[in-house]
Amino acid sequence: MNILKDLLLQVAFVVTLIFAFQLIYLIGFGRFKYFRLMQAVLFGVALVLCMSFPVQVTDQLTIDIRIVPLLLGTFYGGFETTMFLSLLILIYRSYLGIDDGFYATTLAVFMCIPIFIFFQSRFLQGNKSRRLWIATGLTVSYCVCSLLSMAIFIGLSETFLGAMLLYTLVMIAVVLIFVAMNEVIKETLVKNQQRVAEAKDAEIAFLRSQIQPHFLYNALNSIAALCVEDSRQAEKLTLDLAQYFRIGLNFKQMDTFTTLENELELTKAYLNIEKVRFGDRLAIEYNIDANPNHLIPPLVLQPLVENAIKHGLMSNERGGTVTISILEHDDKLQFAVEDNGCGMSVAKRQKVLGSGSGPSGIGLRNISRRIKLLYDASLQVNSTVGIGTKVSFEIPYLPDRRKMDDQVHNRRR
Repeated sequence: MNILKDLLLQVAFVVTLIFAFQLIYLIGFGRFKYFRLMQAVLFGVALVLCMSFPVQVTDQLTIDIRIVPLLLGTFYGGFETTMFLSLLILIYRSYLGIDDGFYATTLAVFMCIPIFIFFQSRFLQGNKSRRLWIATGLTVSYCVCSLLSMAIFIGLSETFLGAMLLYTLVMIAVVLIFVAMNEVIKETLVKNQQRVAEAKDAEIAFLRSQIQPHFLYNALNSIAALCVEDSRQAEKLTLDLAQYFRIGLNFKQMDTFTTLENELELTKAYLNIEKVRFGDRLAIEYNIDANPNHLIPPLVLQPLVENAIKHGLMSNERGGTVTISILEHDDKLQFAVEDNGCGMSVAKRQKVLGSGSGPSGIGLRNISRRIKLLYDASLQVNSTVGIGTKVSFEIPYLPDRRKMDDQVHNRRR
């Protein structure tokens, strides 16, 4: 029982570092640039600690639980982590002494690593049950390889066989516990990501529903008037209205990204309709210097423009100018919608971005929540009464559709 006690003490000692990895993964550092390196270092430290505090079975035989960080590193770290941990085992074992134990360790590693690498992809592709079976099989295979290599270089004895049986059972239990725990954490993360995705889709649906009846009523009235005065302009305005609804209502339910080009088309269709209504009272300026194929969340620009016109410019007789800027800088897209209208007081600005239910704040708060959720970015509102308002934000862009598809795929896994 002393062997079991020493093994369990070693498990308790090493488990801290493994739990540190689980915690890092759980709080979202899986997206961190150097996560794989940090992961390999944590498993490497755990492995060295295992080998530094072995369980003494006989004068010639010691055992440790290096299989735990080695297998977990193989399962979740990939080929590079596996090779790093294998090399670390050999280097540290040679540091402890070039003896029969070193040769036994070297032989066991060279027998097991090809098997581990072969099953690593199958482990990742399997479901939870299959992963547990693979983890069990690889743990047993490592123990068998260790038994064979030690039998060759150290020899067999009744004590040795009993210790190896106990060691194998403990290792299977420990590896299964960690794999099962990791699977539970991943399932929890996937469910949370699905809830977030559903919340984003619900907000998109909410934004679609904000196409207010009076906008359609005013647009149709403008078209009706133009049918008598200017039939070609009426036709153009009808096509703009169709374009507005086509783009505004055509986002896929689960793919809540669109291209910058589509967002600009939606915004320009809306502005063409409003330009006919307000005539010379409304002027539009564009400052666009960005790749139109960049992927962005839908409905992050048009609501800002609509808000600037309705609550910034058209609250006074003279109207004004809306300036739309989209610039590409340092792997980010910088959006800004500026008007020279009535402006807002500090109190009103806080209300618009706060929890109030005023109509002028619905679009701003919605966009603010979405970019915070997606990019941890914030909406900036600078306004001066009588001078105008500027609403701006910046988000990292996804360079192409393939990367966005990868994101969506990982989110659903």
